[in-house]
Amino acid sequence: MARLAEVAADCCGLRNSPPGSADAALAARLTGRSTETVAETVADSPLVEVFGPRLVPTLVRPEDVALLTVGTMPADERALADTVGPQAAKDLKAAGIGLADAVRQLTEAAEDELAAGPLPLGELSAAMTRRLPEAMSSWCPRCGSRHVREALFRVPGGAGVYRLEPRSGRQVWFALLDQPLRPDSDDAEPLRLELVRRFLRGYAPATPADFAGWTGTGPTEARRRWAALARELADVGGASALAEDVPRLGRARLPEGVRLLPPGDPYLLARDRATLAPDPAVRALLWPSLAAPGAVLADGELVAAWRARKKGSTLQVTLAPFGGLPPPVLAAVEQEAARLAPHRSCSAATVTVG
Repeated sequence: MARLAEVAADCCGLRNSPPGSADAALAARLTGRSTETVAETVADSPLVEVFGPRLVPTLVRPEDVALLTVGTMPADERALADTVGPQAAKDLKAAGIGLADAVRQLTEAAEDELAAGPLPLGELSAAMTRRLPEAMSSWCPRCGSRHVREALFRVPGGAGVYRLEPRSGRQVWFALLDQPLRPDSDDAEPLRLELVRRFLRGYAPATPADFAGWTGTGPTEARRRWAALARELADVGGASALAEDVPRLGRARLPEGVRLLPPGDPYLLARDRATLAPDPAVRALLWPSLAAPGAVLADGELVAAWRARKKGSTLQVTLAPFGGLPPPVLAAVEQEAARLAPHRSCSAATVTVG
């Protein structure tokens, strides 16, 4: 359990989108343990699933809930526009609703509806839609009704109001967090600065633009936070690191072995993608605008993209190599695919290079 918490802290949380990604990311870091075993351990662990950076489902330690929810949310109007997205911000402005007021209304609606106990996604969304101004909702052709916009629905999660209940089956449930802080509290500012420190411990050397991309807070908010921590930072090749961490960076070593990193793995969330993958064609494969693949990491180098699909009881993994794959690397990928198979309710795995 302690090791799970350490990994979650070191990685600034574990993104869990698509569902199950966090378990696969943990298994890639806990050698000798299958993703199925890790998933069982996570189910019994105190890790909490919240809407973390970029309002994406993320597994965090209980003591990091406020940091990775309230700490990601800005307080001023301009920065909030980056958080909720340009279209929602535009429509709210046209309706005469300020973004700070929108956040207040969204959080109050979610708190009131969840006060009696957890609710499934559909019920919570419908209940919030009934309470909120029409400008906060949109027509959904798929379900034939209006409901609160997805980006706005997630705002209360980012504001520390609710968490996602442990998953079982396809239905997603939400429950209130015991969270005393909200983004508009004066006490939230130390969390915003602490989040920069945590980010730099995981991703330095980095720039304000890197932080903005990782959190979705926008460049102005990122530069403001950077400036507030100027005395704690050191320049490293034109980027920044915590001054106290510079000696540790100098001792860094590339990881050894072969791992299947899932989509949204913390390693792939580093914003300096040109360092991870110097070839623009490789970056285009690994970070498309939609439906990103996983990546094969071999001795610290990204060597292939991978996707998987279930066919009967077999997990079929397809590789898209960025160059030649030596036989030992391919054999190691097959072993990793076999570790992943039980997690996808499969008894076997095949690996195809295509």
